[in-house]
Amino acid sequence: MKTAILFAAGAAILTLAACSSVPRNTGTSYDCSGGTRLKVDYVGDGAIVRVNGGRTMVLKSTPANSGQIYENKSGARLHRQGNDVTWNTALRSAPESCRVVYTPM
Repeated sequence: MKTAILFAAGAAILTLAACSSVPRNTGTSYDCSGGTRLKVDYVGDGAIVRVNGGRTMVLKSTPANSGQIYENKSGARLHRQGNDVTWNTALRSAPESCRVVYTPM
């Protein structure tokens, strides 16, 4: 009985993980003024940000006076207003202005 319960719990966790994963080649791509390239998937109340095709960051929505702001505890910040985005990390001294670019599928 315990084995069946553990198996069911494990299957449920795997199912949830599969549902929450983001497929490749989706989302919105941005080119930023400092040369950074972002691919952003807006999911629920957060954003999954891929930086320069490598490092991935998960940001959580925070209150904003205008647009949407997404941040994480490491200091990364994405401020979205329409198609324009401002990107900043704790490592950067000044935010970058980013614009949407077309990404072929």
